[in-house]
Amino acid sequence: MNAVEIKNLEIKLEELVKAERAVQERERFDTLLDLYNTFMEDKSDIKSSVYLNNDLLAIAVGSYFDDIYRYKMYSHSERADKHKQGAYIIKWLSKIRPIQVCMGAKATKEMLFINSSFAVFVGFSFLGLNVFDAIEPHLYEHLLYEAQYRKISGKSYASILYLIEKAAEKR
Repeated sequence: MNAVEIKNLEIKLEELVKAERAVQERERFDTLLDLYNTFMEDKSDIKSSVYLNNDLLAIAVGSYFDDIYRYKMYSHSERADKHKQGAYIIKWLSKIRPIQVCMGAKATKEMLFINSSFAVFVGFSFLGLNVFDAIEPHLYEHLLYEAQYRKISGKSYASILYLIEKAAEKR
């Protein structure tokens, strides 16, 4: 095989990886839309005052996959475990904040924390846990605060999710 053939194979491989990632991003985006609808079911008091910005959600999903792919390359792993997946989605949903307050809506504390609350809800979905069954209310409030105001690495969130899962198993 000569250099041109090798370069052509590299280009084809890169195209396949991009196509696979596009499918994965679309699937994750659709999953997050479904989770958003589930999350908002019991929030009738603010449901009409907020909306999910699809463009911001797409940016969060893309950033999530950037981190996941970097992790896989660094660790030589084919798959990120559920704790890392949950951690990186918490990180990016909290940072990008795709849930927006409608113009003219009266702001509440619940609206202030809506993105952090959604991020934690989604992160726990990777573990198959209901956040309110898995942890005490004060720990939930602490997680919301951290997601809202602190810059925590994906690795730190992964450790937190792992510990929460283990504690929930003992309940």
